Amino acid sequence: MSGQIINPSPFRCTRLSFMTDKITKIGLTNDKISGCGGLALILRYIENTGLYALIPSVVLTKIKVHSKGLQLQQFLKQIFAFFFDGTDMSMTGFDAKKSDHGYAAVLENKVSEMATSHQVKRFFAKLFLVPTKLYRQILHKLFVWRLQKEKPTIIIPGSDTMVMDNDSSKKREGCEPTYKKTKGFQPLHICWGPYLIDVVFRKGSAHSNHGTDYIDCVTDIVNLIRSEYSPDVPIILCAYSGFSDQKAFEVFEDHLKIHYAVTGKIHGEIKEFIQHVPQDNFGQFAKNKAIWKYTEFGNKLKSWTRFRRCIFTKLHLDQNGQYLLDIGKPDSVIYFNIGLCPEADEKLRAAGGHGYFETENIIAISHQRGADELIHRSIKELATKEQLPFKSFAMNRAYYYLLVISHFMFETYKRDITPDIIPVTSYPNTFRRRHIDFAVKITSKARNIILNVTKTVMIP
Repeated sequence: MSGQIINPSPFRCTRLSFMTDKITKIGLTNDKISGCGGLALILRYIENTGLYALIPSVVLTKIKVHSKGLQLQQFLKQIFAFFFDGTDMSMTGFDAKKSDHGYAAVLENKVSEMATSHQVKRFFAKLFLVPTKLYRQILHKLFVWRLQKEKPTIIIPGSDTMVMDNDSSKKREGCEPTYKKTKGFQPLHICWGPYLIDVVFRKGSAHSNHGTDYIDCVTDIVNLIRSEYSPDVPIILCAYSGFSDQKAFEVFEDHLKIHYAVTGKIHGEIKEFIQHVPQDNFGQFAKNKAIWKYTEFGNKLKSWTRFRRCIFTKLHLDQNGQYLLDIGKPDSVIYFNIGLCPEADEKLRAAGGHGYFETENIIAISHQRGADELIHRSIKELATKEQLPFKSFAMNRAYYYLLVISHFMFETYKRDITPDIIPVTSYPNTFRRRHIDFAVKITSKARNIILNVTKTVMIP
């Protein structure tokens, strides 16, 4: 290809008055230029948080990194950049990045320090030996960091599962049919606000209340809060109907001494009872122009050993102002123990949570669980796809936990560094367009390495 631009058209090109600055040649430059300059800023933030020291202190007990090869911090930094960048999420994308001098400079690396796809695959193969509990320890430490920084007076964690559709991926260990009728994985998530604070990566057929995963995770989180943050802070756990379980309720009430608000299935005896409740006994709950009818009562299912507070709700008027017929109204039941657990009740009142004893506020807490599912959209958008790259279950588990850690740091960066520039509720693609994908030129002058940007980027 020559440097001069040739007119490919047989017609004569007429230069108009507004074409005075027309490009006539294509040249080469040895300057280090990159189109993802924001990576340098978020990676420096991660370095300053101490995450690069935290992960090795936990993981290096199980894996060994050769002293002559790339060290663990280099792998972590390049994998975090891989998730934040999001332009090429294939393993072979690392080979293209290795020959990109501008990309290496943004990562503050020499080209020789950039990992190839084969090195990255071998790194994940070593993580095969790292058990799930060690990854969870990293998330727990990050959770404690945010608790101590944000200092909540009442903690409301949520529990849910997320289906990762890997139906199109062949020969994935643990890729099994899910309740969404696709093959994939179904990790268990415990979240607090925008943060995933505990995760158990599981096969697709593992339902919400599979084994003791749910009870174990909640127990670990509660014990962590009590020991590392505050023994007296009230905790209200929210979950959907897949976690409505008598054994779990008894653990929360008798051992952990926490509150919960969990939606449950509407059994036949509940439907029959509701039919005989007078309309005067129903109250109204309004949110975003929608109106729900509700009534509260005590309920004890056949297998339960005690009564629990129960709220039946049905949507009466949707957000568009449309009234619904009885056959089209989505009904739900909420089980909760606020007011029935003296020790937890005392902590809630002491923290100023008197309003949570009111029925409408319990409904509001339960409805907030829908916001927890927005984390699923956010983490899938950060990953850019649901398909995991490896055939080995343990390697995909390591990949997913590093994705979760990246998402945690993505959320903290928005709150710690850019809250006045971009809304903290922004999703990864919006964040990438505004804070990652801008051009930079890296130069050296007077022993300084300078990240040069345009005035438009520097002063928005």
